[in-house]
Amino acid sequence: MIFFPARLKKWFRKSRKRIYLDYAAATPRDDRVSRAMQSVSRSVFGNPSSVHKEGACAKKVLNEARARIARALRVRDQEITFTSGGTESNNLAIFGVVESLISQGYAYHDMHIITSTVEHVSVLKPCAHFANKGVSVTYIPVDDQGRISPESVIKALRPSTILVSLMYVNNEIGTLTSLRKISIAIHTHYNKARKKPRAGYPLVHTDASQAPLFLDCSPERLGVDLLTLDAQKVYGPKGVGLLYRKHSVALAPLLLGGGQEGGLRAGTEALPLIVGCAEALTIAVRERESTHKNVLVLRDLLIRGIEKSIPHVILNGSREERIANNVNITIPDCDMEFLVIKMDHAGVSVSSASACLSEGSGSHVVRALRDGATRNVEALRFTLGKETTRHDIERTINILEHCLKV
Repeated sequence: MIFFPARLKKWFRKSRKRIYLDYAAATPRDDRVSRAMQSVSRSVFGNPSSVHKEGACAKKVLNEARARIARALRVRDQEITFTSGGTESNNLAIFGVVESLISQGYAYHDMHIITSTVEHVSVLKPCAHFANKGVSVTYIPVDDQGRISPESVIKALRPSTILVSLMYVNNEIGTLTSLRKISIAIHTHYNKARKKPRAGYPLVHTDASQAPLFLDCSPERLGVDLLTLDAQKVYGPKGVGLLYRKHSVALAPLLLGGGQEGGLRAGTEALPLIVGCAEALTIAVRERESTHKNVLVLRDLLIRGIEKSIPHVILNGSREERIANNVNITIPDCDMEFLVIKMDHAGVSVSSASACLSEGSGSHVVRALRDGATRNVEALRFTLGKETTRHDIERTINILEHCLKV
């Protein structure tokens, strides 16, 4: 049990309204999304793979949802594969590429993957899995703002490189990756190189789960062959996501069974979740400009308020090349995990990148910014949403100050 000073408890009780600032972890479901899902749940119960009337109705709903997402991303319908979320999509991209080449007769030691030191664990762990099997993996370092230079990627390329997987928006520090510049640089490099890679490779994959509310995620604009999205990050339901796969890309499935999702993901499709995903992404694209404009103002207000209140605070990530809703800070010599708990008691939901009770506490992302240092690698992450108000930000700054004083 955690005990707080009586004066702090009294101060906490002055306001009961909670402030949620952990939108990068999960967003509340939009009411419009819930209504769309409820409508499908009530009226469409058939299996999309069945040939009878109820099955045909379900198939039509599934196809319409896929088409809506394809329009939002400006891609072909058949290039969308539904999954259970971002983690599965990332795994399908990495496992799918490697195992597809294995099925063609290549060996693990013939392959090379490029990723970065600040990726989500659902990318890092599959890469480590294949490294243990003999695949060569290069982890691109980042600068002190979390940025990846195209030059560092080009330097790491080899004739055996099959995949480059780099996150579009870092989920912890909010730094953006210049994917289009990197993709163009890769193609330019191989056009000039004497040694050509195997036909169609390397592929470029990005986890863009944090991006759709604020940034254009069109794969063509980004120059990527594979793209991961997660509905719970865009006011959609949990348990559903998607992988965009360029029509020319061959993947091996993770799940074996029926021929659903073009043979890439066996199992009956969860129609209400898929419809919710399509509705959420459509709304995100339609309202992106206004959402970005409103949240950006509040994010900058929060940064200024924190830096004014805590002169020694460190802003993690790039100040300019940053997603509109992310503020990630480190306060030297402060137990950030305990600070998260104190703020929670005060009515503010934020997150810490440090892993409680785990070996090697702290954020691997922030550690990468510090060039492997072990000090000052804990972080406090604030992520804003459409519901966040100016009053919420002002109260959060005030509560943070009080929590640091006691």
